[in-house]
Amino acid sequence: MLQVIIRVSLILVSVLSAFFIPKKSLVKYLPVTLFSSTTLLAEILYFTTHKMWTVKNAQKEMTSTALSLVLGPYFFSNLWIFHLSKGKFFRYSLFNIIADFIYAYPIISLFKRLNFFKLKVSPFQFFLLIFANANINFAFQKFYEKFTVFGKQKMHETAV
Repeated sequence: MLQVIIRVSLILVSVLSAFFIPKKSLVKYLPVTLFSSTTLLAEILYFTTHKMWTVKNAQKEMTSTALSLVLGPYFFSNLWIFHLSKGKFFRYSLFNIIADFIYAYPIISLFKRLNFFKLKVSPFQFFLLIFANANINFAFQKFYEKFTVFGKQKMHETAV
């Protein structure tokens, strides 16, 4: 029962935070957030297949746990970090180092103690993985901006 309450709370708090993200940022960073969430789901599938990530009560719990984490805090924290960093790599990296450290160490440790799930990689390896994901996401966003209306707006603003 506690796990269900945690899952629902994670999603509710995350979704409620979205009301404070400006619409322009939400639209601008939605593609990279969808890309990132899809990448994370593929990683979860890999971790599950290779028994590097286990959830008590098998498939049903595993699916709901994965979706509640990906569609809740991961999805919306991605939007927030992109919004707050304003496309500046140093600021983006700093926010991600802090957030990824907090997630890889105290939060994962708490989830393990609550029997929410178990990872069979060290916290440091997990930190490196999620920080690498953040850098891939930043590169995706820059590539996306270069070939879409957001990049053209930026070019137009500098030309004027």
